[in-house]
Amino acid sequence: MKDAPSPDVNRLRCTDETFRISVYEAGHALTARALGLRLISMRMLPRPPVLVSDKTFANNNWDAFIETLEIRIIELFGGQIAEHSICGTNSCCGGDIARIDELSRLIAGLRGVEDAESIMFDLEDAALKIFADPTYRDAVMPMAEFLYHRASAGREIISGPDIEAELDRHVPAVPTPGWLKRVFSFGLS
Repeated sequence: MKDAPSPDVNRLRCTDETFRISVYEAGHALTARALGLRLISMRMLPRPPVLVSDKTFANNNWDAFIETLEIRIIELFGGQIAEHSICGTNSCCGGDIARIDELSRLIAGLRGVEDAESIMFDLEDAALKIFADPTYRDAVMPMAEFLYHRASAGREIISGPDIEAELDRHVPAVPTPGWLKRVFSFGLS
């Protein structure tokens, strides 16, 4: 069996923008999988993938809208966490933190609370717990390699079913009951 590249080799590869984006996008895909969300597509640019949660709400109310915002925050953190774990920095998508802050403040306003930072930190903890699981942490590099090869071959948009098939090789599919139960299973309280 071939040994995995050392962290130093991976960090050297992170100077390649396509590889770094692939690592970042792998984090998004793995976070979506952990939350039991289906991927529709992924554009190999520094932006989140299109998730089924982007296109539908569980209900026609504010709670469903807030849930969508919470999912986006966790998923944004997932890209940052993956990039940091492989590349040692979060330089790929510096705008994510500003977006996370903005979405946290929006959630706080919709909930009628003032403490947006607690919301942000709770959702960050949920994302960190996903990648604390060795199954997800160990899947970052193979998913990044898959995305890197697709992007290097000129595929700017990768279909959700292709990504889901690759995810199936590395992490189990999660049942689809309410996503909030899955977030709580990662220790968010």
